[in-house]
Amino acid sequence: MSPRGEERTASKLKPVLGPVQLVFYGVGVIVGAGVYSVIGSAAGIAHQNLWLSFAVGAFVASLTGFAYAEMSTSFSSSGAEYQWLKNALPRFAFVSFATGLVILMGGAAATATVAVAFGGYLRTFVDVPIWLSASALLAACTALNIWGLRESSWANIVFTAVEVAGLIFVIAAGSATGRLFEPLLATTRDGVLPAAATVFFVYLGFEKIANMTEEVRSPARTIPRAIFHSIAITTALYILVSLAVMCLATPDELASSDAPLASAIENVWRGGGRMLGAIAIISTANTVLISLVAGSRLAYSMGRDGEIPRMFAALLPDRDTPWVAAIFLFAMSELLVPIGNVKILAELSSLTALLAFLAVNIALIILRYRFPDHARPFRVPFSVGRMPIIPVASIASIGLLMINFDWEIYLAAGGVILLSGLAYVVRSPLRL
Repeated sequence: MSPRGEERTASKLKPVLGPVQLVFYGVGVIVGAGVYSVIGSAAGIAHQNLWLSFAVGAFVASLTGFAYAEMSTSFSSSGAEYQWLKNALPRFAFVSFATGLVILMGGAAATATVAVAFGGYLRTFVDVPIWLSASALLAACTALNIWGLRESSWANIVFTAVEVAGLIFVIAAGSATGRLFEPLLATTRDGVLPAAATVFFVYLGFEKIANMTEEVRSPARTIPRAIFHSIAITTALYILVSLAVMCLATPDELASSDAPLASAIENVWRGGGRMLGAIAIISTANTVLISLVAGSRLAYSMGRDGEIPRMFAALLPDRDTPWVAAIFLFAMSELLVPIGNVKILAELSSLTALLAFLAVNIALIILRYRFPDHARPFRVPFSVGRMPIIPVASIASIGLLMINFDWEIYLAAGGVILLSGLAYVVRSPLRL
């Protein structure tokens, strides 16, 4: 490799994102991943308790949000979870390596989930096979990712404003029925935890903020605020939308639809479903874009450290974007699109995310003991000695959700971990 090529591989990413852009990134990826893709599947499980499942998911995500705020400002890197595990368990290289690959594969599953949902909404306008439109979206977003983060961040701001407006429209339609808060009076709580395990996927996004630490201006101040603002805004939207949608359609109607929110609106306003479907197309496309951006940064970091072939750390000349890593994420996501089932893909994404969140909370506790005097611009509150209480509560809540998946999802997650182990065994010859 030429000296010029070595310089491009080893150089750091540019800090181009401010607080407003980062909050829009967080809200954009969370909202697009959630209501517009898996609300139908979740409604079929929780029925009138759908709002409570969203609340449980928000609670678990918020607890882990504290861990991400501390870790991303104390041990900042575009590799996020993977780098934190390396610091916490330096003698157990497999743990950080496997965590990085599990997150990459889970991120690819999340991206594929939303791409398939995009295809479902697009099909309400054009009779195109879902797999074809999903694949085309992945290709287009990968091209924008390679073009540049600054350009994609401004596109994200526009898309996020549109998708939030669509959710406000759903809330307004539900309010107009005069029955918005009736689900709060449901007499049973059946299906809450299984649905919460599924919809936990809808809060994925705030953790992707941590993968862009190197590209954020004033990260110590900006990242914690962006994480908590993103979770708070989307939780409020989710709970109100979950209440509203129960006023507009039955749980069975939502569960059987490829475009659940559009179908719900169509029941009360003929023609409104097409408008919401158009918004959902923008929303899901936006989420795919952000997921690919964040995932490529993790692959870039692992390549830069030599954990995977160093070619993944290559930066595009003049653009400073990890183009090989971006193509890698595209390929991983594309391989999962043929599954075509939003519920299966979302549950796989949720389980791998919960495994990653579990690892982050454990890493935080270990690092509190290993490096007690390390500077922590943001520190998780409430500790007994060096033991932080919130990460312990987060670990317990994650365990509670993890026991509510179907056995097929555990089998798939086990396959992901097995693949990580095989990759670890053969990685030495691949360190190029």
